Amino acid sequence: MAVGDYHNHETTYRRARQILRAVPEPGWEAIESSVVAAVRATPRGGWPLDVDDPDPATTSGVLRVSDLALGAALGRALRGDPDYVVTDIEHPSDDGVLQRVSIFISGRYGADLAAAAGRVRRRAAAVVADVLGPSRVPEVEVEVTDVHR
Repeated sequence: MAVGDYHNHETTYRRARQILRAVPEPGWEAIESSVVAAVRATPRGGWPLDVDDPDPATTSGVLRVSDLALGAALGRALRGDPDYVVTDIEHPSDDGVLQRVSIFISGRYGADLAAAAGRVRRRAAAVVADVLGPSRVPEVEVEVTDVHR
């Protein structure tokens, strides 16, 4: 993982837990939760994303927000739908410009997955428009990668 590659935190944490559990260290179980909590609480740097200035006539300059803030906002907005669970969110950027948003979901067995994907797409686009501005909304891709009960 290169510096700045923070698109899938849960995979990183899961991998760290697997490695640490494989090490026969006496007493690890007693400190595991505090170590994982400390890793999660560690500040991470994100990549800056350009934002539409809500009032460009008042002052000059550039507004930016961290891609971590965008990812957190997307995660919060996409939670709680009974028809799907988000498994991953990717939002690559190039020179401060959000290139696309890719969202991977596990759909509930028997649900209308096309409708669920449409809801995900609309919610994600609305979040990006709210965080970065309406002119900054890129293509939003939704991929159903699994089905669950």
